[in-house]
Amino acid sequence: MSTEVEIQHNRGLYLPELELWLDAERKVDLSVISHAHADHIVNHRKIIATPETAKLFALRKGNVETEALEYGKPLKLRGATIELFPAGHILGSSQVLIEYRGTKIVYTGDLKLRESLTCPPAEIKECDILIMESTYGLPEYVFPETAETHQKIVDWVKDTRDRGEVPIVMAYSLGKAQETMKLLGDAGFDLSVHKAIYEIAEIYQEFGVKFGNYDQWRPGSAGLGVVLVPPHLSRWKPLDAIKKRKKLLLTGWALNRSTMYRYDADEVLPLSDHADFTELMSYAKKAKPRKIYVVHGFLEFVDYLEEEGFDAEPLGEEAGFVKLHRKKK
Repeated sequence: MSTEVEIQHNRGLYLPELELWLDAERKVDLSVISHAHADHIVNHRKIIATPETAKLFALRKGNVETEALEYGKPLKLRGATIELFPAGHILGSSQVLIEYRGTKIVYTGDLKLRESLTCPPAEIKECDILIMESTYGLPEYVFPETAETHQKIVDWVKDTRDRGEVPIVMAYSLGKAQETMKLLGDAGFDLSVHKAIYEIAEIYQEFGVKFGNYDQWRPGSAGLGVVLVPPHLSRWKPLDAIKKRKKLLLTGWALNRSTMYRYDADEVLPLSDHADFTELMSYAKKAKPRKIYVVHGFLEFVDYLEEEGFDAEPLGEEAGFVKLHRKKK
């Protein structure tokens, strides 16, 4: 028989009875790290993470005491059982299953149900309490089929090269960049990648993700054929030095066409490592929770869950949400 378990949210999720944080945003004694994106990692005194995330964490933050936990391997902690399982987001990304006092709690972290070229597919586990993100939690955010987007990326690079221009592809340095490297490398393109992307790609290779021909791009060089950089460098002077160039931005926010102009891109395509609206709704229905807490993203997603019959509410301060308008309340 399940009983209520207290769950708090204040700059991270906290289960006070277990003295356990999930993706804490300030330094704490013990936190589970769902994945190694910058907004999820802090120099805690001790972390619990997959071996892949632990290695990426060390690259980005330095070494800390770590409990490296493989997918599906249970860990006993203060009367609870903790298990990590795939989130489909980036290499090493995990969801967290906590079983405590007869209650099954799942925290999705950042999640994607669509195909990935560089990490195992997300799993869905039935639970009593589901804590989920809602980055794309509005009906207008539905992505095209992955194969369609992949083909458009390959075609854009080929067409740009056929015109005698250098393709510059902009993708976040951890996750999306390696997904792009895998796609374009397997398509036969040679890649020159920014240092931050290169260092992370080396860790991906350590864990069995193999790329085609790539090297580290050096400013002043046109590179091997395709240049791959993080989006925040879209107006970087060394890129401007490449006179015949075109820039492609890869982001889920491509569904907002204004994104292209904010990043000074010539084209933008919707490649995302997050679940879209339909995936989020599908996940909730398959998990069959009696309670859903939503963290981060759009407050309106709570309303859509309620329309489907779920007992749902935002968890924690609303400062973590994008505020548009609530349809109810």
